[in-house]
Amino acid sequence: MSSVNTITEYQFSFTINSETGENDGGFLLTSLAGVNDEIALGIVQAFNAQPWPHGVVNPMSVTKQDLENRVYTTNMNAVPPDFS
Repeated sequence: MSSVNTITEYQFSFTINSETGENDGGFLLTSLAGVNDEIALGIVQAFNAQPWPHGVVNPMSVTKQDLENRVYTTNMNAVPPDFS
């Protein structure tokens, strides 16, 4: 028998531009860790509100993605064996 698992991913990305160059970064948090829309948007607001040194630009953004996965069990007694 199959079941449906749902999860929400929040993909954070940022670029720090300064006179000495550019650095990109990012990380991923999920609803399994207790992250929701309010927390994700709060992280971005807090990051973007930091008092960076003069000449440093640091935009962060977040992308939300809802994922739904169907998980199947194996039926090895069926002929031929199958996933249900």
